[in-house]
Amino acid sequence: MDRVKIERLIAEEEQKLKVLTERAKEYDPFWYWIPNEGRVTDEGREVLAKYLKPEDIPDTVNGQTDRLLSKTEINGTSGGNRSGKTEVETIDGYIKATGELPNSLKHYESHFGDVIRRAKSKVVMGRVTAVDNKQLHRVVLAAWQKYAPKQYLKGNDWDKSYSKEFDILTLYRGGKICSKVEFMTNEQAVKSAQGNDLDWAKFDEEPDRDKWKETLMRFGTSDKLDASIAWTPTEGLTWATELFHNGVVDNEEIKNSTSLFKFTPVSNPYVNKETLIKIMDEFAKVSTYDEMRMRLLGDAISLSGLIYSGLFNKRTHVIKPFKIDHHKYMVYRGLDPHLVKPTVCVEMAVDRDGFEYVIGTYSKVADTAEIKKDLWQRAEDNRYRLGRTVCDKSADSDIEILKRNIYKELSTGKHAIPALVRSEKFDGSIKAGVDQMKQLLKSDPNNTVEALRKPRLYIFDIPENQLLIKAFQTLERDTYNNEDKKGIKDRIAEGKHDAHACLRYIHQTRVVWLPKTEFKPQPQMEECYV
Repeated sequence: MDRVKIERLIAEEEQKLKVLTERAKEYDPFWYWIPNEGRVTDEGREVLAKYLKPEDIPDTVNGQTDRLLSKTEINGTSGGNRSGKTEVETIDGYIKATGELPNSLKHYESHFGDVIRRAKSKVVMGRVTAVDNKQLHRVVLAAWQKYAPKQYLKGNDWDKSYSKEFDILTLYRGGKICSKVEFMTNEQAVKSAQGNDLDWAKFDEEPDRDKWKETLMRFGTSDKLDASIAWTPTEGLTWATELFHNGVVDNEEIKNSTSLFKFTPVSNPYVNKETLIKIMDEFAKVSTYDEMRMRLLGDAISLSGLIYSGLFNKRTHVIKPFKIDHHKYMVYRGLDPHLVKPTVCVEMAVDRDGFEYVIGTYSKVADTAEIKKDLWQRAEDNRYRLGRTVCDKSADSDIEILKRNIYKELSTGKHAIPALVRSEKFDGSIKAGVDQMKQLLKSDPNNTVEALRKPRLYIFDIPENQLLIKAFQTLERDTYNNEDKKGIKDRIAEGKHDAHACLRYIHQTRVVWLPKTEFKPQPQMEECYV
């Protein structure tokens, strides 16, 4: 047989193999699934540049591989439509239910060691919660049916493994049940989130907070917490934003670690870029710039308007901490005391040039005696040279049922807070304080005085300051229920941002640097007689 015939036969066999491979992919796509790595091609970057400002286009974005390799216990995936959120969560669910990996992830097998061992040693229980019944069947179940590894279905048949009556998918290994996945909706009552113990849980779109908390309670017998939310942040800044940025919901700290991954549709190789442009062109006609950014980058945005938008920049205003020399800095404090929720105290140092640095944030549920001792100890340990401490004016009122006045308790007795003064409260006081901080955040690169080219306010990048940093990122304008009729409300929704309120209290009094002085007793003058 000559070389030409051999090459022709090889080409024919390769074509047959290609056809068989494509058929296999269609029949059992789980094994042939390939995650995107979050790469943004030049073509994709052109799409982003069409709708976003240059400074808002990220250098790198998260990919599906990043999400799958995450080992944190609570994971969030935010992104626009067709960015691959539901798809990656479905693949992740099947990996945890069966212990199997798509061919593209085989080289990560050691990374998934614990997941594989658990799947092979017990019946794994999982739960997927969709927004409503329509989304469950149109999006979520469609993805789970598409990627179901056929050998794990009863008789290789989805309909024999999925119970429409109970919305439960049962998977089998060697004829024996190896996993059960129950499907629910956010419309169902909170009590429906009770039931069996879980090994993992997923929410396709953001759930109600109570449904989320009830689901977490189902991990009592599991070896670890494993929960995730994949959502398009169309509701703006919500409790999930707080969860993934701060690890905090309603002042309740989530001790388990969290990770947030942001997907963009332009890094999804299955998205037709021309179609995406047509969609975004139409969307741009009725949407704000921030909404466009949310759809393209998965950024949670304020639907009512961010107070410090365009002013606060984490890369500029959040700095590496340094030692506070009591000769060079004075420390002012803002205090928001409470008895049933955390008392918050912000510590801010100022230097002789008027630059201000938030050096610490105290937050603790405690009685007044403990608060006084803690604040005294912080000042003592750090050798703070204290100026005024400005306290929320509301604390200076008698609580009749308890026969107490918090302000008086803090300003008297052992470890009494020195130079404790009351804040001012009047109509517009929050806005006035915000306007003052806006001026401190501004920079003026064209100023002829070098010191005035930089912002005047900075925040130390330490864990206890994260709530204040988040406040600058997420503080919103307050809204009416129907602003199209009532007009826009010129109010600021500061309610949950206690650290921001404390910093605002500090600036209600004059913040100045004074040199350190030491008292030197004068020798007594001897009487002289002539």
